[in-house]
Amino acid sequence: MRIRARYATAVVLLLCLLITCKVYILDSYTMSDYSKIFVGGNPSELIKSQSANDKNLIVSYGKNDLRLAGELGRGVIFVSEEKAKADAAMEKYRVNVYASDLIPLNRMVPDSRPLECSSVVYPDDLPTTGVVIPFHNEWPSILLRTVYSLINRTPKYILKQIILVDDASDLDSLKENLDVYIKDHFPGNLVKLIRLKERVGLIKARLVGFEHVTTEVVSFFDSHMEVNVQWLEPLLVEIKKNWSTLAMGHLDYIKADTLQYDFEPGYKTRYGFDWRLVFFETYFRSDQRNDRSPVDPLPGVVMVGPAFAINTTYFKHIGKYDGGMKIWGGENIELAWRVWMCGGRLLHLPCSKIGHIARVQPYVFPEGRHQTEIHNYKRAVDVWMGNYSKYVYDYYPDMKDISVGDLSERFKIKERLKCRSFDWYLENVWPELFPYEENVVAYGGLQNAASPHCLDNGEYLFQAPVPLEVKGCIYSPPTQGFSLTKDLRLRTTLQCVNVIQEQSDILPFLQDCIEGPNEKWQHKKGGFMRHKNTGLCLDMLAGPKLIMQKCDPSKETQKWKFRTYKKRNSVHKQKYKKT
Repeated sequence: MRIRARYATAVVLLLCLLITCKVYILDSYTMSDYSKIFVGGNPSELIKSQSANDKNLIVSYGKNDLRLAGELGRGVIFVSEEKAKADAAMEKYRVNVYASDLIPLNRMVPDSRPLECSSVVYPDDLPTTGVVIPFHNEWPSILLRTVYSLINRTPKYILKQIILVDDASDLDSLKENLDVYIKDHFPGNLVKLIRLKERVGLIKARLVGFEHVTTEVVSFFDSHMEVNVQWLEPLLVEIKKNWSTLAMGHLDYIKADTLQYDFEPGYKTRYGFDWRLVFFETYFRSDQRNDRSPVDPLPGVVMVGPAFAINTTYFKHIGKYDGGMKIWGGENIELAWRVWMCGGRLLHLPCSKIGHIARVQPYVFPEGRHQTEIHNYKRAVDVWMGNYSKYVYDYYPDMKDISVGDLSERFKIKERLKCRSFDWYLENVWPELFPYEENVVAYGGLQNAASPHCLDNGEYLFQAPVPLEVKGCIYSPPTQGFSLTKDLRLRTTLQCVNVIQEQSDILPFLQDCIEGPNEKWQHKKGGFMRHKNTGLCLDMLAGPKLIMQKCDPSKETQKWKFRTYKKRNSVHKQKYKKT
């Protein structure tokens, strides 16, 4: 009976809590007069209705009622019929604009920096900065929160310009109401709005905005950001030390469904890419972290697109963005290659933290996303990769022969700056990426002799250890491309195969080749894949599942063959069994 009574009491308390949460959300919603903004999907009155409440969002920064929805970086969670409206907003805009409209435009967010950053003293003579923010149909409260975060968390003496570039938006609330809001709510000429009559995409819109920059440094931002405490000063310090620096903050993530400002204390994100030019997160190697304090800059591989800073004159000097690229995609990789290969440096600054709404791409690509991306990739690949372009074309065969316009100006930049080769880049900046046909005994898919199954990396890009997989043979280089190197390492383009004991089993794992133990494998065509350290052979069990077992010549499941074997100067290609 006591248990039932306690259970009943708990249920009542839970219901009361849910009702209270719902009432609180609805009260905030009504008081803010947002009901006529979103209900029915019509945002046309958004800025007008906010204006009465937003006149002092700069002066009053830090003085909000901390119980307000979303304050201090908290997320907003809806219940009952309000949840249905929030879900509809997510479906349409790929971000919960319903939640965004409830959250103060000048909310505070948690200080996500390493603790040591709070004791860093920055000089007073840092270069002035302008921020360029292109947008296309960005939800008004999200756009304005980006602007307010910049103004409220950046010293006035260094933030001199915020340039908004409207890339032909067609949301009613982003039309004349936005002009009025900017005039009425932002000081002096700090915020400038440029309107484009036709959509040109993020890359060209950034270039348009850059033409209006008059400061020593320019920062390029997405339109759905919230900067953290002292985000800009660390970037400017490094740029002042060396003008050829592209300086990046570390991204925190604002959840698209709740607008919660989320971060992992102490975690430092590094970015990499594979031969598909797929951009992914990884970590800094121990040799890059050792002997560094938590506030020291770290070398990057490729840049993150949403937020970075660069000297204005240097950006012009190295050729700005490639204006021949379309809409979005590939520009971040191309610029990073150019900076490194042409004598610059790309740095991550741990004390610069910037929140970014990570969401599914909500916009339409006029020529289709794939066609747009391979157009941009080809412009980068043909100028900068040299013979390594073959590895990209292996995955994008349709890209090889497409026309991408005149590249002569980009080659002139490369010649003028006496840029290094892609060999140098792979050796010094991104040695994790392996050219899978070079210095190898065999390469391609590695098929089991007993069935049409091949080793597979599971499309795994991160570099922490994960179990090696086996799947039906399709031979796709990014997922089933394996090589046996001349120094007897079995590897993918990003990881090596090592073995790890898990309980009573010894299993093959994918692991970072530089950080890992560099274990050796012995193999003859069509025979065992024998792990040299343990003397065990790679075997395939039912499931299918991979395991290391005692070598047994009678077991076909322990025999493997590569798609291609190299012998002296000849190449012999194996044929797969048909699935």
